[in-house]
Order: sequence, then structure tokens, then C-alpha cells
Amino acid sequence: MISYSMNVQLAQKQSLVFTPQLQQAIKLLLLTNIDLSSYAEKMAEENPFLEVELPSRGSVESRNSITSMPSTSPQSDFDPVSLLVDTSGASFGARLFQQVEETLKNPFERKIGYAIASHVEPSGWLSLSTCALAESLGVDEKFVEQALTKLQSAEPSGLFARNLAECLRLQISTSDYDYAKMTIIIDNLPLVARGALTALRRKTGCHADDIRRLLQRLRSLDPKPGLALFNGIAPPVRQPDIITGKTLDGEWFVEMNQATLPIIKVDEVTGHKVRKLVNAPQDQAFVRDTLGNARWLSRAIAQRNETSIKIAAEIVRIQKPFLEHGIQHMRPLKLKTVADAVGVHESTISRVTSSLMMQTPQGTYPLKIFFSTAIELGGHDEGVSARVVREKIRSLVGAEVPGKPLSDETIVQELNRAGLNIARRTIAKYRKLDKIPSSFQRRRNYQLQGII
Repeated sequence: MISYSMNVQLAQKQSLVFTPQLQQAIKLLLLTNIDLSSYAEKMAEENPFLEVELPSRGSVESRNSITSMPSTSPQSDFDPVSLLVDTSGASFGARLFQQVEETLKNPFERKIGYAIASHVEPSGWLSLSTCALAESLGVDEKFVEQALTKLQSAEPSGLFARNLAECLRLQISTSDYDYAKMTIIIDNLPLVARGALTALRRKTGCHADDIRRLLQRLRSLDPKPGLALFNGIAPPVRQPDIITGKTLDGEWFVEMNQATLPIIKVDEVTGHKVRKLVNAPQDQAFVRDTLGNARWLSRAIAQRNETSIKIAAEIVRIQKPFLEHGIQHMRPLKLKTVADAVGVHESTISRVTSSLMMQTPQGTYPLKIFFSTAIELGGHDEGVSARVVREKIRSLVGAEVPGKPLSDETIVQELNRAGLNIARRTIAKYRKLDKIPSSFQRRRNYQLQGII
């Protein structure tokens, strides 16, 4: 017979509870400075006691973003978008709008042209389809196509293209002697990428020497004509979050980039005034909680910045040889090494280094690039960074004789002579990571370039 009984027992246990504030703190570690500014601004919209002073973006290129326009009839002469045009002549957007004004004279077409120009990437390519543009403008797609066709005659050639093939095709005059054959080459770019010379000869009806000449012309075309509008200076992907360098005394410093970092303030004065004015318990609770959230966010962002500085400072301390002498001197580094030195968990190091970028004397790099595994190096206890090995592989391939590209086995032998014990499969893995073709494919590429 089965008997049942009930009893009560006391037990102690530890558990980690992901409170909303903890989740928010983890999220802050994953944000770049620019993303942090946007996040803080959003929080300030919801919290009356939180003040956010956003960094000045005066030096950042303005894209003159125009995502939609009201439907306008062809007979309308009023052009509201023209009032937004930057006529300073210094920016990428200003140059694009200038092309619109010079190319499109009809007011209706010019409105469409402004919308097209606002969706052109720095490369010079149009990032939005004509169908989507027509829908946002409330006009027939044929009007967008007509305006785009006219804009594609602008300089530099290839501007306002929708893809690579169209960009290259726009750079060849229809009166060019090789226009038909070059068009066939451009329409078969996958064959060019594979180095399929025989297939290209069959499609164009050309001899091998003619194919090489056409491919040389193809290489002379500019796949990103929009960069010419920057006067040779391409816009950076984004500004760094952290800056490191040497002082006049030769000491290394690490600091947050104040040009991208928001300033967070809690309006304590207003908070105390409001608490004295409200009497209802629920209103007092709202003021207390809202003010508390503002204080917590301010502290959390300050803690995020402090943690980022500590991690970056430890990376700089370990990677001084790289910062002073270049990639060949990068040391192997693990997350645990920095975590132990800073006094945080490895996951925190991983989160911070996954998004932040640091400006150094050697260039601007993501923090995660400073971490790599160690590879055995003869006579050296520490080993050598995997990134150093990858750089050596790139250097060897870059210096190879075109007619005799180095095989993976030959690269292994060269590295062994330098004291690096590397397996052939490791060479193949690093070569693929750096998108270096095999020796066979490199030989084919050299043939396409007419080098051999």
C-alpha cells in the first residue's frame, strides 16, 4: 500500500536573475558610441528627468536623406525639395544634387531626380529599386526610369548605376569600336571571375590576345565612380569609439572619443520640485521610479565607459609592439588574459570588443582584431599570433613570381625556415579566411591580367 506525506525543508541556493536593469546594462556593452547616443536620446524622450547632450556631428557627412515625397502632378511648378538642396559644393550630397540640377530641367523630373540622388551610396550606386522609389513618390515607375536614364549620362561615368554590370557598361561609349564585345564581357562577369577564357572566346568570337586586351580595358573601368566626388578621400565607415596614442612625453594614453560620446545628465532640481508638487501616492511613485531610472542609466553608461577604457588600456599595454612597429609584432592574446587583468568575466570582454573600434597610430581597428591564438614559434615561449602568420602568408603571396605562384606546401616550407611550425591545412585555412585563391586560381588570374 502506498502512503503519502508532506514536509517542509529549507535550503539555500545562489542563482543569477536577469532583471530588466541587468539586461539593459548588458545591452549597453554591445553598443557603439553612435548607437549609445541614439539609445540615450530615446530614453530621454521617455524620461523627463534625463538630459542627453548629443555629440556634434558637424564634421560628419550629411546624406540629405529624402525617403518619401508627396504625389505631385507633372504640371506643378512648385519644387519644395529644391529648398533642401545643399549648394555649398563641398559635400558628396551637394555634388549629386548639382548633377540633378544640371541634367534634369523639367521641374517634375527634377523632383524625382532629387529622390534618386538621396538614395545613392558613396560608391555611386543606387541603393533603392525604381519600383520602390516610384511607390514612395506616388508616381508611375516609367517616370522614375526616364529620369534615371538621363541621370546616368552624368559625370563621372557609371554614376547612378543599379549594379556592377550596369556601372561598367555606362563607362563604355556606344560609338566605341569594342562596345559590342565589351558588353558581352560585362554580361558574363561570372566567367571573368572564374577565368574561363575559353568560354569568353567562344561567346565573343575573339582570339586569346583580343580577350586579354578586352579584360585589360575592363580592369581600367571604375566599379565605384561615386568615390571621385569625395576628391579622392572616401568617407570613413564610422568614427572610432576609443582613441589611443602617445603623449609628448612618450607615454601611452587611452580615452573615449568625446566627439561620438553623449553627455548624460540627471535633472535632480526638477525632480525634487515635482516630488513636492504631487500628492497622490501613484504620482509620487512615478516620480521616484522615473528619477531612479535616470540616475541608474547615468551610472550604467559611466560604468560602460569605464569598463571599455580599462579593457582598451590592457589591450594597449599588451599590444605595444604592434602599435609601435606594425602587424608583424602583434602578440597572441586571449579573452581570459584581459578578463583576469581587468577583473571582469570573459563574456564582458567579448561583448565590449565585438562592437567598439579603436584609433591607433597603425590605423583604426575593431578591438576584436587584437585577439588571436598563439602558434608555436621555435625558441620563443610565448608563441606567435595567428594574425602575424596570416600577414606572413599574404606577404609571401604578394611577392611571388606570377609565372610560379607558391603552393601551400611551398608556403609551409618558407614559414618553417622562419621558425614557424605550421601545418599545410593551417595554411589553406588562413588563405581561405583572407580570400586568397589557390595557386592554380592565382595563375589563372595572372593570365587574365596579361602578366604571364
